Amino acid sequence: MRTRSNSIVRLDWYHHLVTRTILDFQDPVTGLLPPRIKWNSEDHFSGKHPKHAWVRDNVYSILAVWALALAYRKNADMDEDRAKAYELTQAVVKLMRGLLSCMMRQADKVESFKTTQGRNDSLHAKYDMTTGETCVSDHDWGHLQIDATSLYLLMLAQMTASGIQIIFTVDEVAFIQNLVFYIEKAHSIPDYGIWERGDKLNHGMPELNASSIGMAKAALESLNGLDLFGPEGSQASVIHVLPDDIQKCKAVLQSMLPRESNSKETAASLLSVISFPAFAIEDKDIVDLTRDEIIDKLQGKYGLCRFLRDGYKTPVEDPFRLHYEPAELEIFQHLECEWPLFYTYLILDGLYLDRPEQSKKYSALLDELLFKDESGLILVPELYYVPKDKVAEEKANPHSVERTRGEFAPHMWSQSLYIVASLLQEKFIALGELDPLNRRHSTENRPDVVVQVALLAEDEAIRELLVELEVPVQLIREVQPIQILPAHVLGQIYQQLGKCSQLNMKGRTVYNIGALASSTLYRVGNGLFVFTPQFLDYHQFYLCLDNEFLVDRLKSLVGYLGANWRLLGRPTLTLIITNSMMEELSTTSCMAKLIVRLQGGYLSGVRVRLGYLQDFMSTSCITTLHFARDYREIDIKSLQRNPSMSKDFLRRSQSRDRTRSFNSSTPEGPRFSDVSGSIKRSRSISIYCDKDNMVMGAPSRRSVAEILKNAKKETFEERVANGWSPARSRTMSLDLESKQYIQKLEEAVNINDQADILHFLYNTKGPDFDTNLFGDRGATVQKLLLELYEKACEVKLWSLVRHTAGLLHKEVEDLADCCTDLLVHQKQITIGIPQDGQEEVITRPLPSTDLKNLIYKVFGEDMSTGVLTQELLVYLAIFVKSDPKLFSEMLRLRVGLIIEVMVAELARSLDCTGEDAAEYFMNLSPFEMKTLLYHILSGKEFGISDGSVRNISEKQLSIINIDLPKRVGMRKLSDAIKKMTAESKPSMTLSGGRRGLTRQFEKTDLQPLAPQETEEPKGPEQHEVETHHDGDRVGNWVRRRCLDGALNRVPEAFYPNVWKVLEKCHWITIYKHALPSAMVREMTAREIKFALCVEGALNRIPEPEYRQLIVEAMMVLALVVESYPNQPLWDTVDVDDLVYEGYQIYLREQAAIHGDSTVCCARPPHERISCGGAGGICRYFYDTAPSGRYGTMTYFSKAVAKKLSQLPHQNECVLS
Repeated sequence: MRTRSNSIVRLDWYHHLVTRTILDFQDPVTGLLPPRIKWNSEDHFSGKHPKHAWVRDNVYSILAVWALALAYRKNADMDEDRAKAYELTQAVVKLMRGLLSCMMRQADKVESFKTTQGRNDSLHAKYDMTTGETCVSDHDWGHLQIDATSLYLLMLAQMTASGIQIIFTVDEVAFIQNLVFYIEKAHSIPDYGIWERGDKLNHGMPELNASSIGMAKAALESLNGLDLFGPEGSQASVIHVLPDDIQKCKAVLQSMLPRESNSKETAASLLSVISFPAFAIEDKDIVDLTRDEIIDKLQGKYGLCRFLRDGYKTPVEDPFRLHYEPAELEIFQHLECEWPLFYTYLILDGLYLDRPEQSKKYSALLDELLFKDESGLILVPELYYVPKDKVAEEKANPHSVERTRGEFAPHMWSQSLYIVASLLQEKFIALGELDPLNRRHSTENRPDVVVQVALLAEDEAIRELLVELEVPVQLIREVQPIQILPAHVLGQIYQQLGKCSQLNMKGRTVYNIGALASSTLYRVGNGLFVFTPQFLDYHQFYLCLDNEFLVDRLKSLVGYLGANWRLLGRPTLTLIITNSMMEELSTTSCMAKLIVRLQGGYLSGVRVRLGYLQDFMSTSCITTLHFARDYREIDIKSLQRNPSMSKDFLRRSQSRDRTRSFNSSTPEGPRFSDVSGSIKRSRSISIYCDKDNMVMGAPSRRSVAEILKNAKKETFEERVANGWSPARSRTMSLDLESKQYIQKLEEAVNINDQADILHFLYNTKGPDFDTNLFGDRGATVQKLLLELYEKACEVKLWSLVRHTAGLLHKEVEDLADCCTDLLVHQKQITIGIPQDGQEEVITRPLPSTDLKNLIYKVFGEDMSTGVLTQELLVYLAIFVKSDPKLFSEMLRLRVGLIIEVMVAELARSLDCTGEDAAEYFMNLSPFEMKTLLYHILSGKEFGISDGSVRNISEKQLSIINIDLPKRVGMRKLSDAIKKMTAESKPSMTLSGGRRGLTRQFEKTDLQPLAPQETEEPKGPEQHEVETHHDGDRVGNWVRRRCLDGALNRVPEAFYPNVWKVLEKCHWITIYKHALPSAMVREMTAREIKFALCVEGALNRIPEPEYRQLIVEAMMVLALVVESYPNQPLWDTVDVDDLVYEGYQIYLREQAAIHGDSTVCCARPPHERISCGGAGGICRYFYDTAPSGRYGTMTYFSKAVAKKLSQLPHQNECVLS
């Protein structure tokens, strides 16, 4: 144990070091610091340093001062030492307030950014060190750096919790609250990141950065509920953060790690996220994986490089250009500068995670990189670089040459963290003193969450029914004075948070309230408010009208609360049980069954407790909303939505018989040929789902040559420019006058007749056309459609519900959030039908209105599919959060193609035409639609329940799960490729034969086959057994290819394998789209950016099964490249040509053995019958397993071998 005198002496040495290397350079007016100091051997410090003060560097640089102040405060006994502690603390306050002052001058930008999230509205990343004013214009620097603002807020919270008061006034509190709004959407805001470059080409393109999201998550968690005035504060100085924003950051961050961004496989900056200071990750396995990935890929002898192919300060970088050329990045490989800074992070990581060996290891490595000036000051340099004359040597043998220290020392960021680590190692301060908010315990296990559920009955009848089930339930009026409100009201109340007239800040923008926020109770004055979940609001969209879907969402909600609740107290889920939920007071309804399960105490693996709302007061999480007006002054009615008040125009139709009115066929009712079935004809999906094409391929009869020739199609915009519009594309007869149609509408007793007429009037007259129905003025088409929508919802005619919702341009309430959830999980989205050439790609978050308009624009007159697209986006967003493994190896979700495959699967199961399948499909309830989509994504088999068909004339049915193994072809293909790769190296050699390569595919099949003793061709009987035994039923493989192609699913490591192939040639062409080898010089093998380029080429192929043949052919090429790294490929690898060549070999062998294809495509030319397979390829070829004696990859391997044999100097040297 060190004596006091020695401790103070040692602290005085640190005080001298901090003063000379940091505080001596602090500006006396603004308190800001330069990022680095130029050092030379003659006068120690040249005095030359940048006059710009970076926010990030300043915060990190002051941490050493804060740590030393804490050490003095802890160890001082004499007044002199206490004075030093105070002096150091005030230096910290001066810098933090200096940065605050700089940012408050840009309050107008913060206010704008809350709505625009635009680069030009972002806070500046650096300021003039002497004046605090901006030093670079909005357009001349990548200012949007969420991590810098987040780091400031994180350390503000930690310093405040340690007892330092930095915020002095309520206006400053309001500004900090608005900075919370500034960063709370970090999970969906592309920025320039910690290295200020965005995409590593440095072309000014921001991207989503894991380090920015992680730092924002840490800041939001640290500030939530923090009183910025410390013990002297009140509720007015408390910061509020909605927990769902934190959870979204968490989900996106964990899905990205260990990757930093689309252009960076990983980055050393992630060390600050997984450990000190952010501690943003709760999963220890992800922390370890990320750390190991960083060390493995980035560590050198002189530190860590920032990221792969980082050209900053390398000897081959052009100092006169800010940006890099795309093919230039490869020259930086193995020459990246190495930064001692990251050794300090690894030392701190070892200290905080109790890994002493790690701390000792990196302390020793760092000590070798430090140097002393003439006065004995220990300095940490900025970086080490490869000397220009050693570039070739380092390239040839990485990490072999001695590097040169950069000109700047100390690098204040590095110097500060070195001092912090040293103070911790020498026990002058404890780990918790630098982390008073205890973020370091983020990976520790937490107690199980108990979800409290309070049931409120809509009326006395519902209450009596639930009492019979022995369920605790109350009427809404019985919980007074507690007020029960929908969640959107809470969003509007939160608008008052952060308002400040002096700074012209208008508070929080309105957007959806998440499940975590609505499971909290809120106190306003003396009033208490409880909010129901957001998705129960049926006025906006129809999904919650399906009770099965509602029950499913409630189960998911309970599971979500159990997995993500981190607040003090328990979550309280409040449900208002209505008559429609209980299905006419039935105790066998799905909602009643759910309530019974709740009584059991567990749901979705989470403990639940049913009870009265008043009984939960002592255990619930209650938040005080000090910023809201007194509860007696809140005009609740003005905040609530008014339900639709449509008049019963259509219900006055002749014949009030409801049963007759809602039947799909009424012979005595008037039907007219020109409008009858107009809704069905407006749909675009059934024409691609003909029954004859369900099993054995898509309907395209074009040859490969034809589809390549016509690969570029007319875009939707071009069609509009040429005078096309949805309303003009119809060929409907207009012989009858409008009055006659209106008369027919008055006479119609059938809801489908009414819908067809209104659809016709909508397209020809517009939504504002006044029909004067029954002589009533104001009976516009829009109002009639609204009434029709409500009638369809009432009787749950889902096809009609969807179509009228489309005509009314309804929008699912959280549409933008759903798309954002998919995008931030690195899943791009396309909407539209591929065969129409109208697909639109969504690559960045869009406002909800823009997204809705884009969807309706793409689908034109097809309103049903437009609404269905919104619905599927909701389901996809649910799945990507609850079961992200469903989306493994999928980069782009083509919603239109997924819809087509779903219809095709129904047609296959029902053995019906595409038109009938489309009608069944549109009549699926939301829950059934979600279930079918899940089966498509997971590859599970499904069936149709005969007993559950409600009314065959209404074409409604139920999806049931068949307990069979998953049948996903891509999964089995991946396993086969792994096996072949493992076997290929020892057994494949270069020789004069042509059979060697194909043997690897022949002996590795995806199903157990009989042993093969000979290479001789087999007879048709043997071939039939081999191809279609047991699991390989006719149509199975084409189905799997259709599914995997529609889902854009590829084998594991597919994109890195394509990168290796591209490295061996000049071009790869796919569907007449060329991928140049320059991409290899720009991007690394595992960059998402590279994968997206390859995916862009594959997505030009409209037929999913043909796309999968392209993928299989690419995997054959990859296997060749991996097995023979020195084997060159031809200049341009035309993958379509390889597929076609392999197909021709298949046809010749089929003719020789009289195989299945001899009934169509393998017949002699004058007898050949086209079977209509996609791309002119035989359907039986699509239905062949990828591997095995007669597998598609065997034929592709033969095509590759043939190509290689044609290379110069390779006349007899082919793969064997």
